[in-house]
Amino acid sequence: MSVRTPAGRIRYPLALLAVVVGVLLLEFLVEVTLNRYVETGSMWLPTVGTIGETATAYLLPLSLLSTFVVPAVAFYLGVRYARSV
Repeated sequence: MSVRTPAGRIRYPLALLAVVVGVLLLEFLVEVTLNRYVETGSMWLPTVGTIGETATAYLLPLSLLSTFVVPAVAFYLGVRYARSV
């Protein structure tokens, strides 16, 4: 499929949407998992000190991902989209 066709041009915005939705979904799943962990007190989740430190350890990489990686991917996809038009 040619990039010049309308169907080919839409793949970059769809890829960007998939990245953003994927990160948001991942953050939501981790927060739900941590909330259930706190409520039930089950010990299947590896802990780091207190519950707050554990939550920080699991949410910090996601925050870094959404702060640095998603904008970099958005920029890259924007450049690719601009070159394809």
